[in-house]
Amino acid sequence: MMQTSSSARARVAPVRRANAKTSMGRVTSMGRHRARASSAAAAERTAEERLDGRATYAPESYTAMCMDAYASVRDALKDGKTLIEVEFPAIPGEDADYKAASDVYIDANVQYALVVAQKLNSEMGKNVDVLVPDGVEYRRAKKIFENALDLSNTGVRLNVLDGRKGSMFGSAFGDFMGNKGLRSRTEGEKDDDFDSADVFIAVNLSTIELESLETFAKEKANGRPLIAMNLQLDTLRADLGLFSFPERDLHYRFLSRFTPAFYLRTRAYSRTINVSPFVINYSGAIFREYPAPWQVMIKQNNGILACVAENEDRFTLAEAKEEMLIALGINDPEDSPMKKLRSGYKTSTWWEEDCDDERSDAWRT
Repeated sequence: MMQTSSSARARVAPVRRANAKTSMGRVTSMGRHRARASSAAAAERTAEERLDGRATYAPESYTAMCMDAYASVRDALKDGKTLIEVEFPAIPGEDADYKAASDVYIDANVQYALVVAQKLNSEMGKNVDVLVPDGVEYRRAKKIFENALDLSNTGVRLNVLDGRKGSMFGSAFGDFMGNKGLRSRTEGEKDDDFDSADVFIAVNLSTIELESLETFAKEKANGRPLIAMNLQLDTLRADLGLFSFPERDLHYRFLSRFTPAFYLRTRAYSRTINVSPFVINYSGAIFREYPAPWQVMIKQNNGILACVAENEDRFTLAEAKEEMLIALGINDPEDSPMKKLRSGYKTSTWWEEDCDDERSDAWRT
């Protein structure tokens, strides 16, 4: 086995799926065979197909992507995983999560969580609570998704991470009045009502609220599975250790324990070259579908993501970018001055580096 020198962590050499000197639209004959097999069994892939990963990925809709996420979560739950990460772009388009209005992003994530929750309930018989950060978000989401909740059975509910469904003023006033004459809460709503849930799905949390998620996992979940859905944990990790934010140890002791079950992180790049057209724009993704290995996908002209490398361990962003460049045939030679100038001295973030304080490597595998 080879070891890559671009990471402080010993890694198995990536298995490349595409010829580095050919166009990005071309895959190996094995990849074409697997692509046909995947297309033929698009409705439900077998355990062997899921274990082997994908040669290409092009979900027809967000509903189809939610079904793929559900299948990965199902397999992770069957393997006894209790802290699970699901991550995919909430809004269509490259880096669209950072451009769309916050309400669009928030509402989309709640909708995706409800789709996965209803599938967990109907297929696995799990009672699922979808957790939003606070009472304000709870009341807003319940109003928007009232019809969807009415269509589902009582096995899927909206709930609140901190357990308080009412506002601070409403709770205090209600206690003073003995909860008489108040219409702010429907009958039957109780605070800290988590006993009936088998699985929890947390959505739309900020960096500050990650500590509340850790407290919830310890004191409320009590070993029941907790799914972090579209929290953009890699983005939130970047805030750890900054002024007024939680310490970096939160990643080492808690976030590192989350197993990525379904992960699709897209990125767009450009590359300058010394011949026409001088600038090449390209995009791709880091992809993982449990229990398959981690994969680097490159976006073809037809919009389909094609696998160009895979590894049992998670790719850093720098490693994924390098694999895309190799597949396109425009990477710099390993020891060239230009490579060092482009990449710089440091090629990984602090949480991607090996650290003795890291309690688990689940987030990498």
